[in-house]
Amino acid sequence: MTDAGQFAAWVSDEAKALFLEHAKAPVPPTDLAELREFYDVYNRGLLAKALDRYAVTIVEGELAGIGIHDVVPAEGVKSPMTLICLHGGGFMWGDGAGALLEAVPIAAVAGARVIAVDYRMAPEHIFPAAVDDILAVYTALLETQEPRSIGIFGCSAGAMLASEAVARIASEQLPVPGAIALFHGAGLEFDGDSVLAAQILDPKLAQQGGALPKMEDFAYFAGADANDPLVLPGRHPGCLAHFPPTLLVTAMRDFAASAVSVMHRRLLAAGVDASFVLFDGLWHAHHMDVDLPESRETYDIVARFFRRHLR
Repeated sequence: MTDAGQFAAWVSDEAKALFLEHAKAPVPPTDLAELREFYDVYNRGLLAKALDRYAVTIVEGELAGIGIHDVVPAEGVKSPMTLICLHGGGFMWGDGAGALLEAVPIAAVAGARVIAVDYRMAPEHIFPAAVDDILAVYTALLETQEPRSIGIFGCSAGAMLASEAVARIASEQLPVPGAIALFHGAGLEFDGDSVLAAQILDPKLAQQGGALPKMEDFAYFAGADANDPLVLPGRHPGCLAHFPPTLLVTAMRDFAASAVSVMHRRLLAAGVDASFVLFDGLWHAHHMDVDLPESRETYDIVARFFRRHLR
């Protein structure tokens, strides 16, 4: 059996140390209110590091009646593109500070405006509430911007929502965004060999029992039909054919790696311009910590991708 503490030489020292620290961290609580508070404290700590490294201006407000964080580089926007950021958190937590963890560094590195969306979450709100909110923000942006200048990105649950949003946009015959990026999640259920591998390679997952919830176990999908292309678009080639250029990023120790990899193959089969990046030795949502060299590499990859495809 592979020792989860062993790493290849190309994994940064910072990542090695953080992974071992992550393995010793407290197990998250199961009570929802406590869980949201737990991750809010955790995310605020990560956000403080991001704000120390990246100079941005953040304006809290609403767009189309939806709560947003409007993030721009402190030195000014250098790109005509606007990016919509969708946070992760099992569809149940991650708003506020969590919504800014990716928005801050990517806005700074890309020199672009990033709108982080505080979409409605489960269990108070179920599918398609979050997608409704994302669609409202997107259509509001279309009033002032061409779709080719708008991008959407998200991590984990946010990546699933980004996929669902594109499927919904296409189904309503609206112009799709110029490009999207999916991190550590996709328009598919979390399944495959990576789920099994993560139970060995990620000791934190093992501490929590090793099992991952199926799609039907997520409160957000209560009553949803897994065969609906608006729920899991990765199952439907006809739906995927409408996707814009897509960047997919995951990591070898990420339980979502199989889903992301299969999504990439299915996008290619559907004729979509899709790119896939796999970080060896890293884990789910690794890029949330700006201190990792691999995180900063991720931001550069994302910025270059959107600059290449958005006009």
